[in-house]
Amino acid sequence: MKILMIVSVLIILYFVLKPKSLKGFNPDGFIKPFISYAPSFFTAPDNKLIACEIRKSMSQLTLNMMCLLYNETQYLQDKNNFTNTWETSTRKCTSETNFVTPSDSLKNDKDAVRFVFVRDPFRRFVSMYLNKCVVEKRCFDCETDMRCIAKKTYESFVEIQNNETKAAGIEYVEAHAAPTTWNCKFNEGVENWELLPMDSDLKDRISSAAKLADILRKQGVRDTLVEQIYKDILTTETAHSTHKWTKRLEAEKQVREDPIVREYLHKIYLYDYLLFPFDRSVLDPEYRDINSISYLKKFSK
Repeated sequence: MKILMIVSVLIILYFVLKPKSLKGFNPDGFIKPFISYAPSFFTAPDNKLIACEIRKSMSQLTLNMMCLLYNETQYLQDKNNFTNTWETSTRKCTSETNFVTPSDSLKNDKDAVRFVFVRDPFRRFVSMYLNKCVVEKRCFDCETDMRCIAKKTYESFVEIQNNETKAAGIEYVEAHAAPTTWNCKFNEGVENWELLPMDSDLKDRISSAAKLADILRKQGVRDTLVEQIYKDILTTETAHSTHKWTKRLEAEKQVREDPIVREYLHKIYLYDYLLFPFDRSVLDPEYRDINSISYLKKFSK
């Protein structure tokens, strides 16, 4: 009898305490992955390269580099460089259809390489918040209230995921804050992309810059240009960069400690952490051990 009681208690404890990786979690209220929203691409057809721009994820660096690879002569003639932003430079490459729209032949070329810089979603949100909300003051009617911004961003994404018409449009804040899974037409296959994790951390930059350099060499970019790009990635910052701003420490602290902000950020970005190789230690404990495999299978169907 005692043995049966012990077994019964153990079974009950198993089902009550077992990790989410075993019992799953209720996805209700979380923003769904793989909705195509405001995809943006740049190409270098001569080198069979397609880059995706994820806003607030080294997007200016991506654009400047791809402009250089697309037409080096024009790039140098216009005196462009890796510090250019939309406000500081007119880049002729952006008016070229072949640059911003990958051709069918390039997309179907088995030797073409697709790559994208990806960034920790919470850090990316902080960057968006500082640049678009604190500096530009373009975040709804929230001014710099992060709780308000996180809430309204979440509510807007709920509307977009439930309304095809809204998904077809492009809203300013939403485009810069959209989940990683919503970018690059990842709904057509994440496996087609080389993911380059990138942030302000020098270790991340060195690793991703080295991986990108290997890609460029493989695609026939000459060594001197590869070396220049590698160096510029490690040393160049644009006017939009926020990682050295003192207000960033305050914003990061709120993201770490404010339960209301964290609730909305988990609801927006959880699937990014489940489906991409981001460090889950920034998540609340109950979400760190969710088994990603089942969700990869579910959304790859």
